[in-house]
Amino acid sequence: MSEARSSQASEERAAQRVSLNAFYLFAYYGFGSFFPLITQYYESIRLTGTQIGIISAVTPVISIVTQPLWGMICDRFHIRKQVLMLTLAAAGAVGLLFPAVSTFAWVFLLYIAMSVFQSAVVPVSDSLALGYAKRHNIQFGDIRMWGAVGFALAAFLTGLAVEQWGPAAIFYSYCGAYLIAGLCLRRIPEHAEAAPFTVSVFKGLTELIRLPRFVLFLAASFFIFGAINAHNIWFSLYYQHIGGTVAGVGLAFLLFAGSEAPFMKIAGFFVRRWGLELTILLAGTVSALRWLWYSTAPGTTAVIALFFIQGLSVGCYLATAAQFVRENTPASLQVTALALYASVGNGLGSMTCNLVGGWIKDAFSILDTYLFFGLATAAGLIPLLIIRFGPWKHSAPEEKQQEQLASGQPSR
Repeated sequence: MSEARSSQASEERAAQRVSLNAFYLFAYYGFGSFFPLITQYYESIRLTGTQIGIISAVTPVISIVTQPLWGMICDRFHIRKQVLMLTLAAAGAVGLLFPAVSTFAWVFLLYIAMSVFQSAVVPVSDSLALGYAKRHNIQFGDIRMWGAVGFALAAFLTGLAVEQWGPAAIFYSYCGAYLIAGLCLRRIPEHAEAAPFTVSVFKGLTELIRLPRFVLFLAASFFIFGAINAHNIWFSLYYQHIGGTVAGVGLAFLLFAGSEAPFMKIAGFFVRRWGLELTILLAGTVSALRWLWYSTAPGTTAVIALFFIQGLSVGCYLATAAQFVRENTPASLQVTALALYASVGNGLGSMTCNLVGGWIKDAFSILDTYLFFGLATAAGLIPLLIIRFGPWKHSAPEEKQQEQLASGQPSR
């Protein structure tokens, strides 16, 4: 009887893991269908460069407000799965309306509406996955890498679909992927590991901004994540500027995003070998060097040949950043903290990098836009260095033991 129960529990865990991996695959398939190719839709309805910049820059502001609110709702009522199902369905439905409009005003309004719901997907799903990873003693990167696989496949396959059937394929692919992701949630458990929510949501935010390590990490994410997200918008124009084709953009994103998956897996080894903070610092440094290199206008062959740089920088950063937030914030405010982290990087950081990057492109060139991305990312390394080596660093086990011995306290 006990063996039967054990076998049944093992099968259930395996099914849950498959469902969670599938969720990340299809949720990020939606992202990969949309962001790398959306400029093709903008061009088809003849939006100007300024209008594209406004949409790309202003919309992330929505995340600054909505992501913490979604997180607060989840923390207060413990309804992560329900929130995810609602927001995935709503975002997909709004996406289907884009092919029916062709003016800047309508695109702008639809983009805002879609962003309200889409902003919940990353922080809430990461909270679910982090809870599952902790409960079953696995690396978050082993789950998150399926998102990279989905993004890579979507960029390539949706690119082919756009060439065959036009930009409308972007939105059909986006909606379909989100609906499938919502169905995958049915078998994913919602582990309520957080303590009961006993304070107001605003007091929760106040508590978070009093944590020096968390605030420093938000500052780093503003620069590093902002540049990463802005790159997803501007790379299509950059790649054509250095001699590439529109068809090559899909191939490039396939290789870029595809390289993230193995490095998300390897990130676990880096964390065990060097620690979480040094792994994040390494990823940020490689990212800064990458954008600075892009600003020198290397050939398309070199950009494609060194595609794995995306995995080493973005892949490792994505796999470890959420883990850092979880380990440096109270359990009862986990989703709120992840939402705040995402809203600062995806929201405020993306807005700033898109606005400044667009202005630099018009005033100078797209190469100087990438120079700006490199300098901004380098600025983001400063708070990471303070976290690792500054007054709020975490002591190594040996250092803690020495401190305990020096103070006369027994080591544990």
